[in-house]
Amino acid sequence: MKETIKAKPLDKKKLARQIGKLAGSGAVFGLAAALVFGALAPGLLQRAIERKNDQEVQFQNGTEETEEEQEETQEDQEDTQQEQTTIIQEMTPEDYQTLYSDIFSTAQEAEKSVVTVNSRQNDQDWFQTPYESQISGLLVAESGQEYYILTEYRIVENVDRIEVTFCDGTTIDARFQKADSNTGFAIVKVEKSQVPAETQQAVAIAPLGESYNVKQGEPVLAIGSPMGYSDSVGYGIVTSTSNAVSRVDAQYGLITTDITGSSKGSGVIVNLDGEIIGIITQSFANEDTQNLITGLSVSDSRELIRTLSGNQDIIYMGVTGTNITAEISEKKGIPKGVFVEEVEVDSPAMQVGIQNGDVIIEINGETVETVKGYQQQLKACKAGETINVKAMRQGTEGYVEVSFEVTLKAK
Repeated sequence: MKETIKAKPLDKKKLARQIGKLAGSGAVFGLAAALVFGALAPGLLQRAIERKNDQEVQFQNGTEETEEEQEETQEDQEDTQQEQTTIIQEMTPEDYQTLYSDIFSTAQEAEKSVVTVNSRQNDQDWFQTPYESQISGLLVAESGQEYYILTEYRIVENVDRIEVTFCDGTTIDARFQKADSNTGFAIVKVEKSQVPAETQQAVAIAPLGESYNVKQGEPVLAIGSPMGYSDSVGYGIVTSTSNAVSRVDAQYGLITTDITGSSKGSGVIVNLDGEIIGIITQSFANEDTQNLITGLSVSDSRELIRTLSGNQDIIYMGVTGTNITAEISEKKGIPKGVFVEEVEVDSPAMQVGIQNGDVIIEINGETVETVKGYQQQLKACKAGETINVKAMRQGTEGYVEVSFEVTLKAK
C-alpha cells in the first residue's frame, strides 16, 4: 500500500477570519490594507511555461470559469462573508512595510509578462525628429518560433517600424499580425531567434485569469503604463463590475477601479494571485471616470486574444445588440433575446434585411438569449457559411417571427 500526501487545501473560512481580524483597524487606510493583506494569504502565483512544437501557439493557463461556475463562486463568497468574525487588531508600521513589500513582489512577477511597444513613422516633425509613440503590451502567447504581444492598434497602425522592449530592457524589432476594430486590440510578434537566451529566461507568458467572479472591493494592481508612462504601478480596489460595452457582434464586461491614472493609460489589471483579469482600455471609460483605471474583462476577451494570436478569421455578421432579459421582457412586452440596436451599413445582416429593433431569438436552430450566446454561435461558424437567423419583429398587431439566411464574412 502506498500513501499519497496531498497539499493542504486553502481554508476559505480561515482566510475570511484572518481578513476579519484586520478589518477592525480604525483608519480607512488600515482597513483597505487589511483586506489586501488577507487576500495575499493564499500565496503568490507560481508560473510554469510549457513549450510545445514550433507551430502551435501556446498560452499560459490561468483560471478560467464559465458563467454558471461564476454564480456558484459568488454564492460561496456570500456564505464566507456571513461567517466572518471581526476581531480588533492593530497593525504596526512593520506590518505595513511587509504588506506592501509582498504586494510589490506580485507586481514585479506580473511585470515579466509586460513589454513596451514603440512605433515609429518616417515622417518628421518641425524639429526633424521622426514621430514616435509608446504604449504597454502584454506577452500573451508563444510558439516555438515567435512571441505574441497584445497591444493597441492605434499605436501600430500604418507605422514604419515597431519595436518591443522586454522586462530586462532588451529591445527587438516586431511585426504587425492582426487587429480587431471593435476593441482596438492588435497582436504584434517577435522572432524568438532574435531574442537573447537570457531574455527568454527572464520573460513569462501572461497568465490570463478569470474576471467573472471579481467583486467590488477586491484589491488589485494596475501595471504597465497606467499613469501614461512606462513601468508605473497603481494599487487600489475594484469599484464596479456591472457595466458592459456593446460592440459589433460582441459585448465586453468592464472592470472599473479607484486607481488614478492617465486618460491615455495602458497596461493590465492584476489580482493578488498575479493573474491578469483586465486589459486597460481607457477609451471605454465614461467621461466621469476618464482618470480612473478601467479595463475590459479578460474572461470576455480571451477568445478574441486567441483568435488574433492565431491569425484566425473574426466572423462578422454586423449587429450591435443588447440583452432582453426575462424581467425586461415582462415589463416592456419585448420578446427575450438579443435586441438589435444597430446594423452596420453593407454588413451581411443589413444585406438580408435585419433591422434595428428586431430581436434575435435563434441561430441555426439554437436558442439565443444573450449577446454572449450570440457571440458563441458566431464563433462556431466559418466565413462564407450561410446561417439561419430567426428574429421577432414588431408589427401593427404585435411581434411576429421573421427568418433570414445570412452569409457570414471574415474581417
